[in-house]
This record gives sequence, C-alpha cells and structure tokens, in this order.
Amino acid sequence: MADNIALVTGASSGIGRATAELLAQNGYYVFALARRMHRLEQIRSSHIEPICVDVTDDEAVRHAVARIISTRGRIDVLVNNAGICQPGAVECVPLETAHRQLEVNLFGYARFMQAVLPHMREQRSGCIINIVSALSRISVPGFGWYSASKYAIEALTDAVRGEVMEFGIKVVLIAPGLIKTEFVPNQLRAMERIPHPAAYEKLLAGVHNLVAREPEAPGPEIIAKAVLSAVKVSRSPVRHALPLDSKMSVMARWLLGGRVFAWAIRLRMKFS
Repeated sequence: MADNIALVTGASSGIGRATAELLAQNGYYVFALARRMHRLEQIRSSHIEPICVDVTDDEAVRHAVARIISTRGRIDVLVNNAGICQPGAVECVPLETAHRQLEVNLFGYARFMQAVLPHMREQRSGCIINIVSALSRISVPGFGWYSASKYAIEALTDAVRGEVMEFGIKVVLIAPGLIKTEFVPNQLRAMERIPHPAAYEKLLAGVHNLVAREPEAPGPEIIAKAVLSAVKVSRSPVRHALPLDSKMSVMARWLLGGRVFAWAIRLRMKFS
C-alpha cells in the first residue's frame, strides 16, 4: 500500500489525467475523480482508483472523501482541477450558465477543501493544490465569467492558506497559461451555443484569436510536473515557480505574455 494518498478532480482528461498518472508513477495512490467514468477507467491501475463524482453534488463529494478515508485512512494531497469555461460577452451569457460556471469552478473547489481539511487538520499535514489560470489575474474580453470564477478561487485560496498553515497544511496555486488539451475546443463549441448580436462580432473574433495557437502550446504534462514538484518540497511558494527548462520557458511566455496579448486584443477591437 502506498504511503501517500492523493485525490485529483477533473482527472478524466487534460491536466487532471496527466497529474493523476504522474503522481501514481511517483509513489502516490491516486483517487481519480470526474463525471466521465468511461474515461477514468482508461487510467485505472494498481495505483489509480477511479471514482465517479460531480463536483456540484454536495453529498457525492462528502461520500467520495469518506470512502477514501475509510479505505486508506488519510488524504495527503488534494488537487482541485475540475473546471469549465463558458466564453462570451458578459451581456450575452445567461446568468444560469454563469452560475453553473461558478458552481463548478469555485464552489466545486470549496466543497473538496471543506471535505478534506478536517482530516488534514487531524493528521497535521497535507497539501492542497488549486489549479487556477493565467486569467485569474487579468480578465480579457469574452472570458469575463471564467475569470470571475478564477479570481474568486485565488481569493478563497489565499484566505485558506492563512487559516490552515499552523496545522502543517500547504495551500498552493498553480496558474497555467494556454495548454494543449480538450479545453480550447470545448470552449469554442460552448461559445457557439450562445447567441450574440452582430455588435459583438469583433469580440468573438478576438476570443478565437486568443486561443488560436493552442496546438503550439505545451501539453498538460508540464503542469503535472509542477504539481509533483509542489507536493514534494517542504515549503512551496504561494504560486509555485516552474522550472525554467526549454519547455517551461515556452510556458513562461504564455503566462507572462497574457497581459500584453490581452491589451493587444483590446486595442485591436477598439481601432479596427
């Protein structure tokens, strides 16, 4: 039995899947959580145990954590990663849809933190990693509701960090830029389902331009490595510093270039 127990949400694809697999390869017994059980079954192994969970379901979240504690006795790492993105003008995205985004991205993280923290406090150790976004520090046109949810996670995370540090619990933020996953195609399909008046034609083109280079972006493994590094060191920075190898340098350009590119979009929309 592995000594270290990890729980990863949104593990059926992308960053969550890459993180679950890498942790499992490095001595962790991983509970991989997501709604798409058929996708989770693809990564089931002697060190990865899938659990079907909707992060918006209070009872399902509590039951999943209780199951892990009853079978393994502890939780050492929580990686909050499950998320959705609904691009579109703030005016046009229905509030019901916006509420769903906050329910998954913000309250989904909060549910798991509330569920695991009593156990981490009792064992006086643990690490919570909240995956946010480059857009959790700067909001760009067309991603207002998504950024709002990520800004909120950052605020909540900063508060939790101060509340639990005396119990030996680390709370770390990792903010990816553009990553090559299923996320971008899903975003664009979601945006196409939201009616926009002709006045927002330039906005929609700007959103497409912002994500157009996704095929050239680093893969999710780069974030999985950052997660592994964060859980292994005794004292992680508030925002985990990524190693600057050649691939990470690409990632840094996405992160640091986000602000410049956002302003470029604004100027292009204003003067074109």
